Amino acid sequence: MFDSIFYEVARIAKEFDLSNLINVSDINVGKVNHTCRADFLIDGWMHSFIVQKVNTYVFKKPWDVMNNIGLISEFMAEHHPDIKSLRYIHALDGKNYYEDGPAFWRMYKYIDSVTYNSSKDPVIVKNAGKAFGRFQKALSDFDASLLRYTIPNFHNTTKRYADLTADYATNKLGRAASCASEVSYVLSMKDKALVLDKLHAEGRIPLRVTHNDTKINNVLFDPDTRAAMCVVDLDTVMPGLAGHDFGDAVRSAGNSKGSSSLEFDKVSLDLNVYRAFAEGFLSQTATLFTDDEISSLPDSCLVMTLELASRYLDDYLTGDNYFKVKYETQNLDRARNLIALAKSMDSLMDQMRQILKEIVG
Repeated sequence: MFDSIFYEVARIAKEFDLSNLINVSDINVGKVNHTCRADFLIDGWMHSFIVQKVNTYVFKKPWDVMNNIGLISEFMAEHHPDIKSLRYIHALDGKNYYEDGPAFWRMYKYIDSVTYNSSKDPVIVKNAGKAFGRFQKALSDFDASLLRYTIPNFHNTTKRYADLTADYATNKLGRAASCASEVSYVLSMKDKALVLDKLHAEGRIPLRVTHNDTKINNVLFDPDTRAAMCVVDLDTVMPGLAGHDFGDAVRSAGNSKGSSSLEFDKVSLDLNVYRAFAEGFLSQTATLFTDDEISSLPDSCLVMTLELASRYLDDYLTGDNYFKVKYETQNLDRARNLIALAKSMDSLMDQMRQILKEIVG
């Protein structure tokens, strides 16, 4: 298997004008694209690159993904050269990707760093918040309308709720009875789940350039200082709302037992993680965001948790086509985990608002 990967990467690298491949090693952090580190001997020195085969099932139009990444990368390089960001290598045909039949490849320079799949360390969490806040701040002058939607309706909570309602009623696989209480709870929270959509529709919160996948493992950290160096995984950079990034980060990092836990009665929001991320994020964005954006950030945590719960339930009802499962009820269990987290957030909302006031002043 190693030989086949090595020779495939060596063949693709030539399309990016790179030769003398020395070593290839798989990187298993991401769940969507196939990612490798490739080491080349160039002019007597070792140079490392990340090589990725893009998952074209998830990203139906990978050219749109790379169009967005190219625009963002060029903007960052021109306007914010002090902020480390990914630099994609251009292929011999001048594009920042290479198409090999149905396969879609890209490369960028490797950044020596460490990543954390998850962390409750307030320093790591705060620095991750700072990195994602800095990303939004740096792109605040970028015209979000220039970006293409790489996954249509990705954070369209209104549509997610409509899909769940329709698929629960249709019940094509006969699974509705087994998730009736979970669907009932999620649908009962509809007004709270749609608060960001409502604020945007009323013109009270604007579209921004958002990352849309603000997990801690999408930040590279300095191995010595633990400072955040760079935000990665830009595939889902699209127009969005500030709360999409803030809320999804808290949903991901702030789960006391982790998203895969089956101890639903023990799942809650870790307020220390919430505070740490908010401090980092708002250290960069407090002067940028409108009052409505800031005041809606606690709500956004509940919104993003309910939205993902609705997606898991809908996937369970329709055959587990989007989220991969290892057993029949895994998507239902994922939803149950998030429902427990949503209930905790709902009960702690006053404290979440108070913490935000203490941070913003």
